[in-house]
Amino acid sequence: MSNSPTILAVETATSSCSVALYSSDQVLSRSEIGNNIHSQVILSMVQSILLEASIEVGTVDAVAVGQGPGSFTGLRIGIGVAQGLAYGAECPMIGVSSLDALAMQSTLDGPILAGIDARMGEIYWAEYVKNGDDLQRLGEIGLNLPIDIQSNSATNYILVGNAWSEYKSLLSRKLLETTNHLEQIIYPSAKALLTLALSKYLDREWVSAIDFTPEYVRNNVAEKPKTGNKTI
Repeated sequence: MSNSPTILAVETATSSCSVALYSSDQVLSRSEIGNNIHSQVILSMVQSILLEASIEVGTVDAVAVGQGPGSFTGLRIGIGVAQGLAYGAECPMIGVSSLDALAMQSTLDGPILAGIDARMGEIYWAEYVKNGDDLQRLGEIGLNLPIDIQSNSATNYILVGNAWSEYKSLLSRKLLETTNHLEQIIYPSAKALLTLALSKYLDREWVSAIDFTPEYVRNNVAEKPKTGNKTI
């Protein structure tokens, strides 16, 4: 495998379905937003992007995929397609947290809270520090009621993701007081995922398609939320 690999990325953890390709030091991407559209559009998006790049799926060096947390249905579709592509190309898979990809999209550097609406009144979230393309996650991914989310730092958080506006009235006063800016970045994208996947590829952080596992965080979709912290 080369130091300038060809990587195909798929991100389907939210209502945004996106595909991106890194090849010959160029990035191509496609995205569509809508409820329950992933199974209808993802394969045509993959075919379109490969056709534009004039490459065959068998030449792909790795398939990256957003492994969650997010929509159970969306994740199953995206990971299933990614596994099929990896099997066909006989290449490894690279898993990237969908929250990491979301945080990577921030146009500002500094402390970041990334949050995805987990439904059932809860938020998938994680805390980061970003400096250019350098992204560091602080602590574990959490699944919490909005009121229970507490930051570790004192001030100036940048918020990204659809959870913060959705649950703004339910967030704690302390958290709101430490918020500096709410960015209009709603969903994780395959393009941002590619940036993180490339670094993982160069560090050989990949797995075979058969060994790939999602990062659901919530194990029981029917379980009612409880107060208190829940992390992985």
